[in-house]
Amino acid sequence: MRVLFVCSGNGGVSPIVQAQATSLSNSGLIVEVFSVNGKGITGYLKAIPRLTRKLKRDKPDVIHAHYSLSGIVAAVSSRKPIVTSLMGSDVIQSGWLRMLITFFVKYVWAITIVKSEDMKNRMKLPQILVLPNGVDFDLFKPIDKLECKSKLGWDANYRQILFAADPNRPEKNFTLAKQAFEMCREHNLELKVVYGIPQAGIPFYLNASDVVLLSSLWEGSPNVVKEAMACNVSVVATDVGDVKMLFGSAKGYIIVKSDPVSMCEGIVKTLNCDTANEGRDRLQLLGIDSYSTASKLVSMYQNLGRDNAR
Repeated sequence: MRVLFVCSGNGGVSPIVQAQATSLSNSGLIVEVFSVNGKGITGYLKAIPRLTRKLKRDKPDVIHAHYSLSGIVAAVSSRKPIVTSLMGSDVIQSGWLRMLITFFVKYVWAITIVKSEDMKNRMKLPQILVLPNGVDFDLFKPIDKLECKSKLGWDANYRQILFAADPNRPEKNFTLAKQAFEMCREHNLELKVVYGIPQAGIPFYLNASDVVLLSSLWEGSPNVVKEAMACNVSVVATDVGDVKMLFGSAKGYIIVKSDPVSMCEGIVKTLNCDTANEGRDRLQLLGIDSYSTASKLVSMYQNLGRDNAR
């Protein structure tokens, strides 16, 4: 089966999209990525002729678009059924773009995927399917903490708190994370802000950390949380996206209110916990690994092909 991913190529293909393509390739599919280059609506409109030519030439069995604008471009460029994965930023849209997304979900896209039940509830469209991005368990796994600290040049005399996002992105709410850290820094802590790291290097930063912070105002299904859990690294997070479902009652994972006092208390409580973390076991129980997600996508593609052949 040949699958064509359609996604934004600005700044390179998203590591999450590339990881999903790799997991599908490992499942025996032939996956190619079509990148939409150029910013804004104009960039997407300019991609339509190029995508149309490619589809006529290569004739993929499945077209899977990532993000709403890519899904719209794919639908305009082909009469084939389109699978579209919406991300957190798509779901919070308002105005004309929200109306356009709703129209395509209802009447155009064959399958629409979101990453969490919270995203589906926000969209209020029953035909949407929920499928979180899976985690590559071969890449994200426990590694000796002291070895990782040494590799990164981090001071082993301190306990490091990791904020793994661009602090300039308003939705990541770095101000909350910084305020919480300032309130509890007397506990011999350092705050590490890390982003833009190649995928292969992220596990070292996660495993070197004593706690990962997620202070976001909103999320879909935050990948950094799942990646930290796969490494059995503690996470303190605000109640966004599917975090509550991911954590369940697993040891080492705490949801806090969106205020500095609550987050600081969560950090201290996590650092003082002496029981083994259960993040990796929890993800395995939920089936949120790249292999399981790929298997579900393959079944989805196959069913779509059978329905289209009738």
